[in-house]
Amino acid sequence: MSEHGERSHDNDGLSNRFSRRGFLTAAGAGATVSLAGCSGNGNGNGGGGNGGGNGGGGNGNGDGPSGEPIRIGATYLLSGLAEALGAGSAAAAEAAVDSINENGGVNGRPLEIQVRDHGDDPQAQVRSLAQEYGADVLLGMTSSGVTLNTGPTWEQLGIPVTLTDIGTPFITEHDTETYGDYYNSDGEAAGIPNLFRTNSNTSHMTYALAQFTVDNYSDEVTRIANMGPDYAYGQQTWEYFQAYLDGLGFDYEVVESQFPELGSGDMTPQITNVQNADPDLLFTSFWAGDTVTFTTQAAEAGLFDEVVDVYDTIGADGTNFEAIGDTMPEGVHYSGWYWPGSYDTQTDQDFVDFYEQTYADDDNVLEYPTFTGGSTWAAIQIYADAIEETGSTNPDDIISFMEGYTYEDDPRGATTLDSTHHQANAPCVIGESSFDADVPYEGAGQVNTQTYTLDRDTATDLLEGSELPPGL
Repeated sequence: MSEHGERSHDNDGLSNRFSRRGFLTAAGAGATVSLAGCSGNGNGNGGGGNGGGNGGGGNGNGDGPSGEPIRIGATYLLSGLAEALGAGSAAAAEAAVDSINENGGVNGRPLEIQVRDHGDDPQAQVRSLAQEYGADVLLGMTSSGVTLNTGPTWEQLGIPVTLTDIGTPFITEHDTETYGDYYNSDGEAAGIPNLFRTNSNTSHMTYALAQFTVDNYSDEVTRIANMGPDYAYGQQTWEYFQAYLDGLGFDYEVVESQFPELGSGDMTPQITNVQNADPDLLFTSFWAGDTVTFTTQAAEAGLFDEVVDVYDTIGADGTNFEAIGDTMPEGVHYSGWYWPGSYDTQTDQDFVDFYEQTYADDDNVLEYPTFTGGSTWAAIQIYADAIEETGSTNPDDIISFMEGYTYEDDPRGATTLDSTHHQANAPCVIGESSFDADVPYEGAGQVNTQTYTLDRDTATDLLEGSELPPGL
């Protein structure tokens, strides 16, 4: 058994912050970097670039890993609106590769990772990573729509792929009999056999905010408004949030719903419409640059002073809070997939310490893992465990090992990948914004954090009648 975890089978049911990003995006979409550990191991066996963006696999001297590297291919959005989000994932992935290589690699072999901006043709990038770079396993992405569109490509390639940044529950829903087959255009179940996910999905995140509402605002909130990006993620989060409120028996009315264009630089018309509707609570599903735009413009308009609370499903991120600066209102509840220090685990502290050490001398990297940090770190470590324990990079061996596997050293607490749907049961976190938070940047952070978990049976019961799949 791996020192990090164990396998079990559950058959109950189916910003300019990142220096590496700078040269990744300098050449535009499709730029790449390969790293066999960013910092080396003290014996001269780190990544030694060859001028073409390909880091070395170690030189065989000293005690470091040597031989043919185990290759990880990653695709994230590293330009445009989601630049900071993708860069945070890349930073965590590279730190994980460093950590493993500094401890001898996997069965004596170094890990190497190539990170690409999935740009305008993500399917081409995925195929190239598998067929040209020779990736043994894949990692990504940064868009629910892109993920759903890429599903058939991943399935055709057959290589294990782990999602670290994706919200849509559809991609980890395998029950086509109940929910229909997404790829046959008659349903919402889009699960594929070689795909896993280590971050909480939209079903889980919206349940947490719905439960938080029931627990804290039953006597204060009856009028709810929505704002979110005008694409699949924004629409799905609003549908799921309402479905969970209904399932929990919460009495409310929807007074407004606005969907500004993704990446909109001006949300004031939508904010004004929400203010005119006089809600008690505003639910939002913005992320990355949209969270910054919304929060800044809503604060200027005085919206936060007019409501009981404002939620954001995945807005709780140090990169966002630093960019918002002293405009960030205190006392609102933003949630995320990960927030450092929320889990009371030594493994979380170890992860944060290693991450800070890795980027201590890089002024362009926020020395604080982003909200994708925990899920990305875990994905790399799980791959390493699978390859170490099976002694193989054969896709079927890795997939079989990962089904039902519990990663004990996850920063968020022991996390299990469902044996059927391949969704991790990792918690999500909701926190209260505050300038009293201990953060390594100028800006607010999260205090009074609470973590939430959700199982498939509970989700299925609460979503009954909505026709929405739990994806758990």
